[in-house]
Amino acid sequence: MTATHQSHSSHSSTRNCPRRVHRRGLLGKRGASSLTVGAVTVAAAVALPVALPSDAASSGTATAQEAPQSSAQPDFRGEVTGGAALVQETKDALEPGYRHNMAVAKIDGDNVTFGGVGADENTEFEIGSITKTFTAGLFADSIERREVAPSTTLGEVWPDLDGKVADITLESLATQRSGLPRLPPAPEDPVDQASYVASLYSPQDPYPWSDEEIVESLHSTPVGEQEPEYSNYGFAVLGQALSTVTGQSYADLVRDRITEPLGLDDTYVPESAEGLSHGWIAPGIPSDPWTLQGSASAGAIRSTAEDISTWIRAVRDGEAPGSDAKTPREPYDEGESIGWAWITEHGQDSDVTWHNGVTGGFASFAGFNTGSGEGVVVLSDTATTVDSATSLIS
Repeated sequence: MTATHQSHSSHSSTRNCPRRVHRRGLLGKRGASSLTVGAVTVAAAVALPVALPSDAASSGTATAQEAPQSSAQPDFRGEVTGGAALVQETKDALEPGYRHNMAVAKIDGDNVTFGGVGADENTEFEIGSITKTFTAGLFADSIERREVAPSTTLGEVWPDLDGKVADITLESLATQRSGLPRLPPAPEDPVDQASYVASLYSPQDPYPWSDEEIVESLHSTPVGEQEPEYSNYGFAVLGQALSTVTGQSYADLVRDRITEPLGLDDTYVPESAEGLSHGWIAPGIPSDPWTLQGSASAGAIRSTAEDISTWIRAVRDGEAPGSDAKTPREPYDEGESIGWAWITEHGQDSDVTWHNGVTGGFASFAGFNTGSGEGVVVLSDTATTVDSATSLIS
């Protein structure tokens, strides 16, 4: 079934929204990806929850292959909910292309306007690589708790590692410059190889690695130069490292340290795909839900426009656990810096701090203007980028 409209379409379109702080506190586009499995190299059409800037060019990412496009505005299928003016403004901002349903939140101070097409602020979506901002928040929070340091190495977390991989720091994982490849090594067993390759050509979740397999893969993975290169594998490893150090699963860390303190009641890491809504690859082509297994910290979180708008405001105002993750720390792409996961695009008059995501059947964008404080969240149940929504706050 689709990302279901939760029958809240009569909500007032604009509200003053308290952050509900209960104090103690993936862009990918569908494209051609070259993959070596055993002795065979294949070209796979696979949607990955990886980040791209709005011009669809970023180091280490595949060339975009857009979903079917219309000649004018985005092609939506559902009825308008909430603020009709915001919905039209968002449609005007988005590039043409097929999209099924969408939910939008526009943030101005503590006032949030919601709108949607076939969905509203309470509809659940996969948020893809926006998950990485939660992982980065956990990393920053663990530093504040003195559980880890930015300089903590993988060899300190897992003493049986050796060589270059043991010297990788947690901060280099969080700033996308660890030298790890974009994806974990493919399975070695021939049967597992065949299943994995088949998943790349199907609507299945193409992230089969368990928690244990992600950690074990570090013994055999190649390590490149420590320069900016987007890596889902790196964020999978960062999540596993935080779980190892704290003794808690990634899902429990997200719940205990972020979603419960902030009152994000509809934001969670799914345990399995059973019962989850699916999204759409293209008209009439559904995608299976993605849970990413041991790579969950790279892109598995499911949430709503209302919860992500709360997350954006709390991070913006320094009230979220680990909100220091947003601080730019290293150069990234042209005109951009990266903090821990969060990307900041430097403009002439102000900066926009953001992240995005695309899974097999969903696309997302969330960001805020560091000058005006305005923010925007766009969640769609179709794997067609919504990055150009940044123009609503630039």
